[in-house]
Amino acid sequence: MYTIIGLGSAGCNIAEMFERGNYKVKLIDVDIDGENCFSLKAQKTPEDYEKNKPDLSEFFSDITYKVILLVGGSGKISGTALQILNQIKHAELNVVYIRPDTELLGNTAKLQDRLTFNVLQEYARSGIFKSIILISNSIIENLVGDVSIIEYNNTINKVIYNMVDNYLSMSEKEPIIDNSTHPKEVSRIITIGVYDIEKNAEQLFYPFDFIDDKCYYFAINENDLKSNGKLFKLIKDRMREKVVDKTKISYRIHSTKHEQNYCFVVAYSKKIQE
Repeated sequence: MYTIIGLGSAGCNIAEMFERGNYKVKLIDVDIDGENCFSLKAQKTPEDYEKNKPDLSEFFSDITYKVILLVGGSGKISGTALQILNQIKHAELNVVYIRPDTELLGNTAKLQDRLTFNVLQEYARSGIFKSIILISNSIIENLVGDVSIIEYNNTINKVIYNMVDNYLSMSEKEPIIDNSTHPKEVSRIITIGVYDIEKNAEQLFYPFDFIDDKCYYFAINENDLKSNGKLFKLIKDRMREKVVDKTKISYRIHSTKHEQNYCFVVAYSKKIQE
């Protein structure tokens, strides 16, 4: 079972959505209360958060397996991310980094985002973390289109939750057809995205400038798997079209009870992204 840890308001809002699934959820923020919550004292700067590191040994005492830390980039509280992860280094550590629209950030927030973004990627590439998944708020915003101000944050968060949940759950399930290959050991910087097989169009959730491996996860309705004689050929043809440059392409096909077929893609890179 994964333990999902939300850090800061953005991370906690997304983490709470995982409570409906087979996950253990923990929330860390300023002035937060409730079961499985840890409240931090508000600090003036990210450096203060880093210096005044909390003792989370008791709060984390039941963590034994895999961890996903969800954190937004611009918040001052992100300065405590490394201190938090250092207290659960016995577990398999994974980070989901939600990057804000940096053009709209103030200077302090912009510097904090840049520092946290680069440091967490370096930790992942060096093998301290199992992986870091990068997500751009701006790209998600473009995907969802027009959304009211009241529903904006919740809509964005739902997209991130659904995609990360799909990735985690399908990675653990046995596919009916598995053409996937293990990415290179050093390719620990990841993004995910959506793929439309009919339009042969995809959108990654972060604009990678170099990709080592891509794996496409097809979720196909069980009736379609039995009756659609053209689907497997279409999938293989589409995958052949994806083989360009040095990026290795693979795929997995899963049976689902969902009425609508869908596909998401996972991209891996060994290169620090900008």
